[in-house]
Parts: sequence; structure tokens; C-alpha cells
Amino acid sequence: MRACTRAEGWALRLQPYRFRMDHIPGSSNISDILSRLCPPSDEPFDEESEHYLCAVSDEITAITLSDIRDATTKDETLLAVMEAIKSQNWPSMLFQYQAFSKELGILDGIVVRDDRIVLPASLRPKALDIAHRGHPGIVSMRRRLRENVWWPYMDRDIGDRIEECAGCAAVSVQGPPEPMCRKEMPDRAWQDIAIDFFSAKDCCTFLVIVDYYSRFLKVIEMNGTTAGKTIEALQTVFDEQSYPETIRCDNGPPFSSEEFAQYCLRKNIRLVRTIPYWPQMNGLVERLNQGILRSMRIARATSISWRTAVKDYVHMYNTTPHTMTGKAPLELLTGRPVKDLLPSLRTEPYWNRDENVRDDDAIKKMKGKLYADNRRHAKTSEIAEGDTVLLRNYEKGKLEPNFNLEKFKVVSRNGTDTIVVNGDGVTYRRPVAHLKKWVEPTQTGRMQAEENPERCNREI
Repeated sequence: MRACTRAEGWALRLQPYRFRMDHIPGSSNISDILSRLCPPSDEPFDEESEHYLCAVSDEITAITLSDIRDATTKDETLLAVMEAIKSQNWPSMLFQYQAFSKELGILDGIVVRDDRIVLPASLRPKALDIAHRGHPGIVSMRRRLRENVWWPYMDRDIGDRIEECAGCAAVSVQGPPEPMCRKEMPDRAWQDIAIDFFSAKDCCTFLVIVDYYSRFLKVIEMNGTTAGKTIEALQTVFDEQSYPETIRCDNGPPFSSEEFAQYCLRKNIRLVRTIPYWPQMNGLVERLNQGILRSMRIARATSISWRTAVKDYVHMYNTTPHTMTGKAPLELLTGRPVKDLLPSLRTEPYWNRDENVRDDDAIKKMKGKLYADNRRHAKTSEIAEGDTVLLRNYEKGKLEPNFNLEKFKVVSRNGTDTIVVNGDGVTYRRPVAHLKKWVEPTQTGRMQAEENPERCNREI
């Protein structure tokens, strides 16, 4: 009888060795750990296990008619309502129910309003929790509760319950924007300037400089955005136009560096940094960046040099009367008429009509503010110093919430500019539009009688 090929192969491999065969019974083999029960243990659960067990134990159960009946017998207010229904004598303390006296009745020991159950106060928080499962909005939650139950001020309690929900607060939409704050025109040209970097793909980076008085635009091509390169470019401009009193910029690395701050300190220039994530605070230069981008896109579409396109745009902008001032930026900056390629019949000597320019600027700024505030339904935020707030989440993604659940306290507020601090003492500077007021959870469903009975709103 011949062995199989595999056995012959093993026999050939083992020929050089002397070995001994030992039999090990199956009961002595190593146990399969995945198919054996773990031994009992008295060790406490870890935090994750405890959290899971708490989540299971907090599962919401249904409210039965027997629960309502038992809770009604312990609710002094509903017991008084039942007596008032029988005697038709309503004391003043029950004014919330007296408004609906013709609709109230008693059915098997339960107070009802038409075909809806009047819930005792002790069961209202549980009813709100049941209705809020799935995190519906306030309208859906009202419809769900109004279908079967009722109690005075139920709509108010529903609104409070939604405001106290951390999940709903995290994904809630941002409130109406703040009213616009328009910057006043400086006293003279080149007093206040704004700077920013502009870069586009396949093109170089520009340093954009604009004067708040004249709206004069200066664009410098950069070969780097370090603080040293930025200072070098600004110094070239300042050698021509003198040093300004104020520089307004964002919080980019070159502008927030210590080197740039020391340069402004040496030159007696006040450095004003905008609020993080709030480019509207430096809106003038941001708007000009859009114009530069538009000219570069046109250059690519028409196959011309983007450098030529940017130069033509800057020249056009500086020699065209501005919408706000009615004068060309170059004319207001230099104090002399602008000679353009177009013919002109102006022969009178030029003088700087500063008052007219200021009036035009102020009027058009006010008109623009009123139009924008009305179109955007702007509203002043009620967030004040000492409030607890949530910060807007700047992460991008469909599943990212609109607000982070970490809580901050407002330390100070100056218009839109708000300083907040977290529990670790770390401070942040944010626009008030990126904050959401956090309402601390309370015992929702409480019934507190209003002092004025006329304030009892009839709820359908």
C-alpha cells in the first residue's frame, strides 16, 4: 500500500531527524477563547460601558392612561380644576383653565379638553421628551403634542424644550445678521489704509493697499508673503506717500507676526487687526480683491497677460469718479485734476471741496446701510456680557454641525467685536453673528401663573 504524495514529502523532509511521537488528548488542548464564557468579575465598568448602560436605562417609556390618572390624583391644580368643572365656580387661581371652561370635562378620572387629555404637571416633561424624539422643529413638535394632549402655556414649554436641546442648538441656523456698521471717512488722505494679500492659481500674489479717504488703490506684485517681504513692499510705498496713522489688516501670518508689529511700533503706526472669520470688517479691500479677480478672469478668457489686465484695472479704478465720493481716487489723493486719455473741457482751477465729498460719502453710506439692513432683515443681537454662548463651527462637511457644543462665556462686547473665554481660560475673538446664546436646561413643563390673567394666550 502506497502513502499519498504529501505524506511521502513529509517523510523525505524528516529523514535527517530523530524524533519521538507523543499523544496529547483533545481535552488538554488550548481552549477556544471566543467560544468560552468569561469568568465572573466584580470590577467596576469603565466610563464607556457606564455611559452605554445609562443610555439604555434612560430609554423613554410610554405614558399610559393609568399613569395620567394616578398623576392627576396627586396634582392639586387639576384636582381644583375638577371641582371647578363640577361646581362651575372658577377661583382666580385657575384663570389659565377658566378661559377654556366650556371645553373642559372629566372622563374616567382624567381632565380633558374636547378630545385631548390635560396632562398633569409631573408628566409634562416626559411628554415633551417623547415629542422631541428625533429632534423635530417647533412646528412639528407642536402639531404632535396638540393632537393628543394639552396644558396651559404648552407652546411656551415646547419652545423652551427646543432651546434647551444641545443637539438642536448645534445644528440650528445662524440668526439674522447684525446691522451694518459703516466706517466714517478719515480727516485726510492716506491717514487710514487697509492692506491684504490676494493670490490666484497659476498667478503670483499681490499686496493690495487702499486708502480709506480717497479710495486710492495700489497693487504690488510679491515674490513672497513673509513679514520681511511685506515690510519691504510697504516701505517702498511709504517712501512715496508718507506713513499712515492706521493700518487695517486681517490675521494672516505676516500681519500677526511680531516682526510686523514691531515695524508698526517703530514707525508710530497703529495696527488694527480685523475679527477672525469676519472679512466684512475689512470690506473695502475685500471688495477690490473681487475686482482684481474679475480682471484676471477676463484676461484668461481673452488670452491676454494677467499683469497687463491688473495694471489696466488699477489705472481705470484710480481715474474713475468713485460712487461714494463722486471724485476719482487719484484726484482726492493728490489734490489735482486727473488727466486721462479721454478729452476734457475742464479749465477751471481745482480746489478740494472736502465738505461736499464728505456729505456725499455719508449720505450714500447711510442709504447703503438702510437698504442692506432692510434686505437682510438685520437685527441687533441680544447677546450681552456674561452670557453663555456656543461658537460657530468652521469645519466644512455635510455632517458637521453649525455650532460646536463647547460652552463659552462672553467677557466683553463692543458692537460686533466679542471676546469669549472657555472653561480652561482660553480667550477667543469672534463676531457676535457667529455666536449662539445657550439656554441652561431647566425643568421644562413647569406651570407658573402669570400675574396678569390677560396674558393667558388661547392655544388651539
